[in-house]
Amino acid sequence: MSKPNTYFQFKQFRIDQSHSGMKVTTEGCILGGWVASQNLRPKRILDIGTGTGLLALMLAQRFPDAQIDAVEVDLRAYEEATTNFDASIWSDRINSFHTSIQYFEFTERYDLIISNPPFFKNSLQTEHQHVNLARHDDFLSQQDLVHIIDEMLAPEGSAFILYPEREMNLFLHEANTQGLQNNRRLTIYNHDKSPVFRVIAEISKKSEDHSEKILRIRQLDNEYTPEFVRLLKPYYLHL
Repeated sequence: MSKPNTYFQFKQFRIDQSHSGMKVTTEGCILGGWVASQNLRPKRILDIGTGTGLLALMLAQRFPDAQIDAVEVDLRAYEEATTNFDASIWSDRINSFHTSIQYFEFTERYDLIISNPPFFKNSLQTEHQHVNLARHDDFLSQQDLVHIIDEMLAPEGSAFILYPEREMNLFLHEANTQGLQNNRRLTIYNHDKSPVFRVIAEISKKSEDHSEKILRIRQLDNEYTPEFVRLLKPYYLHL
């Protein structure tokens, strides 16, 4: 029996993921694809908890004029992300930093912030610290994340965050308390008859008309929906 690949091949880049606590996930790809589909022109992008570097690379592909800072606290994930960045054609535009985002020293505020943060709370942890860092919010609470976004986001900028539905509702309440606005929201379902799988929300310091969209990943025959294909076609190798 052959071993599964330790990498994920996209159309324009490859993600080696043998050491990272959080591998490439469908919801992570949707986050990157949905942000890339918005009418944005960021010059400075911050990827909080870059993991394998997936989101930074997707946004580097989509926004050719942007400089990207990718921050990762776990050493193994940081080293793997840095390898993935260096192997890409956008290595001169992506900077990786091995540090906690709470202690990250930035020089200018960001036009775009993106994060697929850990969300498990008070749950059983594994014996592997790098997995715990990727999955448990002990290391990046929602309060910390809201404070960081408020501090690092430019006045006209946008931050896009991915959470399960319950955690997203708590996060948006925390963001609202800080004076941040929720302007766009994407609710993700695995298929037409499934419960909510994940939610992506855009928050910013400016108030705009609120927009809510729905994305279903698969049809009932298990084929990808046309909406999912349109979103990920620029990235997935076999779409």
